[in-house]
Amino acid sequence: RAVKRQAASPQGTQDEEEVRLFALIVGKDYNSQQACKERLKKHCDELNDANLNAEEIHGKLKDLCNNQKQENKCQTLKSKVKNECDTFKTALELLVAKSIQDDECTKNERQCLFLEGA
Repeated sequence: RAVKRQAASPQGTQDEEEVRLFALIVGKDYNSQQACKERLKKHCDELNDANLNAEEIHGKLKDLCNNQKQENKCQTLKSKVKNECDTFKTALELLVAKSIQDDECTKNERQCLFLEGA
C-alpha cells in the first residue's frame, strides 16, 4: 500500500511567513519600536471594530492583539527585516555586476515588492 508523505518544509519557512505578515502590517514603521507597536495596535483595533478575529484571518496573526507579545514581535521584526534587506541587497549587487536574464528579474520580483513595502 502506497503511503503519501508530506514533504518537509524548509527550516525557517513558517517564521519567515510570520515576519512577512507582520512586516506588511507595520510597513516602514518596522524600524521604530514605538511606531511598530502603534501600527499593530491600530490594526488590531480595526479588526475588532469589524468584528474579525486575527487568528481566524491567518493563524500566524494569533499574537497580533496580545500587547505583551507585540513588543517582542516588533523587536524581532526590526532585526529580521533588516537582515533580509541586507542579504537581498548583497544578492542584487552580484546580479547587477553581470548581465541579467529575464528569469532572474522574475525570480527576484516578489522579494523586491516585499522590500519596497518595508
